[in-house]
Amino acid sequence: MNIKITGPGSRDPQRIAELTPQASENVTGQHVVSKVLLREWAAAVKHATVGHVQPYDLQHPERRLNTRPPRGVGKIENFVPWASTSLETKWGLVEGELPDALAAVKAGTALGEPRTTGILRDLIALHYIRSHHYREAFNRVLTEFLPQQREWLLTERAGQLEAAYLQHTGRPAAGPEDLAAIADEIFSPMLDEFHEGSLLRVRIEASFDQTRQLIARYALEILEPEEGEFLIGDNPALTVRKEGDSLSHGMALLDSHTTVLPIGPHHMLALGPAPLYGRLAKSAVDKMNALQIKAAREYVYTRPNSSLAATVREGATSRSPRP
Repeated sequence: MNIKITGPGSRDPQRIAELTPQASENVTGQHVVSKVLLREWAAAVKHATVGHVQPYDLQHPERRLNTRPPRGVGKIENFVPWASTSLETKWGLVEGELPDALAAVKAGTALGEPRTTGILRDLIALHYIRSHHYREAFNRVLTEFLPQQREWLLTERAGQLEAAYLQHTGRPAAGPEDLAAIADEIFSPMLDEFHEGSLLRVRIEASFDQTRQLIARYALEILEPEEGEFLIGDNPALTVRKEGDSLSHGMALLDSHTTVLPIGPHHMLALGPAPLYGRLAKSAVDKMNALQIKAAREYVYTRPNSSLAATVREGATSRSPRP
């Protein structure tokens, strides 16, 4: 059969073939919020030898959860279920540089260090792509794309399907059922790649590389609260638009006014037109925290004994129900 269906990435089949020997090499618990980043919210608690963060379950905000070490939160079991070990290695190239980059942020020297600003931009790209938001969008697009392409073949390329059926079976198609059967066979490899996770594996890698290149065009802003502190959600890198006094989030990167990522209780990264150290009024900090709560899939995190517990409960109560 010579009908080729090209999905969202034309190099996907080649990359899947390259990674197939690693298909079973997987990390089970994969962080969508970097452990190194979560440590910025960690503090000493009783009966623990390492710092803990305070998680909040947004489905049950009234419950007081136990504090947890960063390694135990912000992760999803089999987030990428196919050849994920090599992907975790790729993420580690960014995360391994974070301690020095975060130290430069706190020292006020980060914006004068091109290598550091590059790492921090890569950190935004990493959390934008390695996210609940990306995986849900990927699943939604592919779930819509495959049936649409199948229907397009049956209605707009029936002649090619008839030729493919003859080539494949040695006899002419007897009717619509035969054309539907050959269409299903054409789509079968991509459907298998979708269900096994290999298509997600190569798409998330390619999307990260593309997003890094796009974000590299922007300058970096480092923002501190004049009063209060930032929390972080499990979908932390957010595209944001400002319309009057209101903020919206979740649009495509090029449609946003900025992309933000909290990197500690006292610092937030944002993309902008020029390098900037800035300070946010408490009202702006409150809006950013509200966006984190609204965008989170299941959890947000604060310092232990943070004053933000009431903010989390209020924001969780006003959220739209999750599917």
